[in-house]
Amino acid sequence: MKISESNANYGRQLYMREVSEANPAKQGTQAKGQERSAADKVTLSRDSRDMQIARDAMMNTPDIRTEKVEELRNEVKEGRYAVPADKVADKIIASAINEYV
Repeated sequence: MKISESNANYGRQLYMREVSEANPAKQGTQAKGQERSAADKVTLSRDSRDMQIARDAMMNTPDIRTEKVEELRNEVKEGRYAVPADKVADKIIASAINEYV
């Protein structure tokens, strides 16, 4: 089937008619400048609310975990702090590999 300009225009006209018939109240408000009533409301999705809760929790969490810092500080002072060389080497190699991937 060949789609001519007249067929495309006819399709557009049908669509515009359906849209205008589906929401006649919207036509009047658009012409007058959309006025908002006190009944307007916004409903957030569950994902949006979850993101807001996560954001609030993150903002209320301190950047420094003082308990962990104090624990490590005491281990260093007492000479109990030891970092296994193999774990350090593994992290260095993993970091180098991730740079190239």
